[in-house]
Amino acid sequence: MSILKVAHMGHPVLREVAVPVSTDRFRTAEFQRFCDDLLESMYELDGAGLAAPQVHVSERVVVFELDAEDGPMFLVNPVITPLGDERVGGYEGCLSLPNMRGRVERYTAIKVKALDRHGVPFSFEAHGWSARVVQHECDHLDGVLYIDRADPRSLAFLPEYRRHGPLVPSGDGEE
Repeated sequence: MSILKVAHMGHPVLREVAVPVSTDRFRTAEFQRFCDDLLESMYELDGAGLAAPQVHVSERVVVFELDAEDGPMFLVNPVITPLGDERVGGYEGCLSLPNMRGRVERYTAIKVKALDRHGVPFSFEAHGWSARVVQHECDHLDGVLYIDRADPRSLAFLPEYRRHGPLVPSGDGEE
């Protein structure tokens, strides 16, 4: 396994709509090795999640881990559907925009349909922080960065964010 290089804001791969993973690709050693490398890279970079476009691969694959007890989850060719209209603001960061934070409103509850890394379909609901992470990572598959959704007045570099706190309060306790 190897640590993959992260694309930073400004690289064109982050603005492309990623291509779906084909049925045949799941069975290849190359794809399974890529999934292992994506996971290892996420751990090495201390991210909550990582999307294939962030490592210069324009495919619809994300991995995230919200709880070590549950372990990592791969979403391949995911489709997200909001469960209601409720949205809440919270501050986000991204490995492709190092040392920045910004306030983004996200749906509080979503339904996710996807394939796992072996091509097996599954679905689940995500709420709160989990829903935020899934939406953030899946945005990468459509060429969307969190700063595209952020309140521009809330954008801050990490040292200033840590020193002065959020510039625009969320009003929801999710700072």
